[in-house]
Amino acid sequence: MNDTERSRVFLLAITLSSYALVLLLAWVSKLGISMADTSILVLYFALFTGCVSILATRWQMHQLRNLTECVGCGFLLVVPITISTYLAIQQNLPLADEQLAFWDRAIGVDWIALMRWVDAHALVAWIFNKAYRTFSYQLLAWPIVLILCKRSVRAYQMVSAYGLLCFAASAISIWWPAVGTYSYYQFDANTLENIDQTYGYHFLTQFHRVRDEPGFVWSLKESAGILTFPSVHAAVATLCAWAMWDIRLLRYPVFMLNVAMGASAVPSANHYVIDVIAGCLVALLVVALVVVMTRGGQRHAVHQIPVAAER
Repeated sequence: MNDTERSRVFLLAITLSSYALVLLLAWVSKLGISMADTSILVLYFALFTGCVSILATRWQMHQLRNLTECVGCGFLLVVPITISTYLAIQQNLPLADEQLAFWDRAIGVDWIALMRWVDAHALVAWIFNKAYRTFSYQLLAWPIVLILCKRSVRAYQMVSAYGLLCFAASAISIWWPAVGTYSYYQFDANTLENIDQTYGYHFLTQFHRVRDEPGFVWSLKESAGILTFPSVHAAVATLCAWAMWDIRLLRYPVFMLNVAMGASAVPSANHYVIDVIAGCLVALLVVALVVVMTRGGQRHAVHQIPVAAER
């Protein structure tokens, strides 16, 4: 089995097993799940991905197969990933904001002063506002670009790592649930002139409902990003920068974009600086694991360019 096939099997295994494991955990935790608005969508993507993959394999259209599987599995992973975040916060452990704020202070961060500085610099705030919103676009675009550039192994690894780092973030967040900086510092977001405050409070309704409301029922339509520590935005920024590093034309533009996206989690999305640091570390560990699991025994370096034959 070459590296492409190994990476394919790894991603498909993660996608399929994630549904079984997350649904089992939801049943054990008594988390209600409304599949009315998701079951048809999941079924459509599963059938489309499976059918195109089978036909493309039969017709030796391996690039089409790889593209369909990476994009299809990426979409399919959204449901179990989102449910896993709600399972984590549902455990209702004590809020960790005091601990997270202490860690920020320990590394010399004055969060309020940092916010005031960013907000006072319109261009910096604009860059952060825009970069933060590239999250889903990058997750969709870069696997496609990688496959078109004959980097299918890297594309499969990227999607696999995305799924695993999100599940890892959910597991970690069980022990460090937090309402975030805006609430902890009782920050008046109405005083902001340039920073987009949309995501500062957006998630709190769902966060408190899953913790406090008996009989809470999860729905994809009402879902929000409810994790604070570690920052999934920072983790995905690290992942995207790594994934595109071998494409020389895009290497530095993508790197700079993701430096901005990772950093934007602090002013634009209610995060502590320690959340960003933790997210980056989680991503690096997951990428290393995925590379080891999907490559031959003689090639383990995370930074090495894939050399397996394109299939």
